[in-house]
Amino acid sequence: MSLKEFFIDEKITFPFRHFGLFHISLILILFIICFIISLKAKKINKLSDNTKQTILKILAIIFLINMLTLYLSSFYYHNFDFQTMLPLHLCYLSNYFYIFVILFNQRKLYIYIYYLAFLGPIPAIIFFDVPTILESFNFYLYLISHHLLVIAGLLLFYMYPLKIKLRNLIKLYLTLNILNIFIKIFNYYFHTNYFFSNNIPPFIIETLPFLKYFPIALILQVLIIFLIIILTLFWHYSYQRLNKNNSFTT
Repeated sequence: MSLKEFFIDEKITFPFRHFGLFHISLILILFIICFIISLKAKKINKLSDNTKQTILKILAIIFLINMLTLYLSSFYYHNFDFQTMLPLHLCYLSNYFYIFVILFNQRKLYIYIYYLAFLGPIPAIIFFDVPTILESFNFYLYLISHHLLVIAGLLLFYMYPLKIKLRNLIKLYLTLNILNIFIKIFNYYFHTNYFFSNNIPPFIIETLPFLKYFPIALILQVLIIFLIIILTLFWHYSYQRLNKNNSFTT
């Protein structure tokens, strides 16, 4: 296989199948890794600050290299498509946000990574969208920018657990909706579908056909609110568990 075939999916030997054995295995592996991290939460929290920062910065650099490789390879092989490859999907924006916050040591913004590391990646992990596996850069791009980002977000919380307040959730929700408005305007003028704010991809409709009966705006709002509630409950439980009979560091 040539590098060009690897980067632009010219050769498809192992096609990806939604909810096939490989897809389900990836989800299970991610769940097991997150479960193990949760079991080791107190030990992770007790790491020295230098060790924590080293781990976080290594992850941020991996995300940065991943994104740079995507754009450099797409320009080099003349495969760049502004309608699908701009960093305007929530998962990619979350990757860049993580990179910025960690590399520039913006600790006051850690609390938003708790959410953004999951809000974008989780739907994409469930509805994984790559043409082929193992032999494609896009496959590894998705693994790093989605699965690894979830792991990075979980590690960040256990390293630096912060108590989530209502104003944090309001800021997050308002920011996401303001961002969605700008993305919708961009989609309208440039005929794109970032944030999937214009229509749901066909392969998702094939899996969940009932979604076609609901407005896309409603689906996105319900999804965002649902995930924020689930994540808030999980972070609250995890915060209390760390705090129980234990002097943890933040």
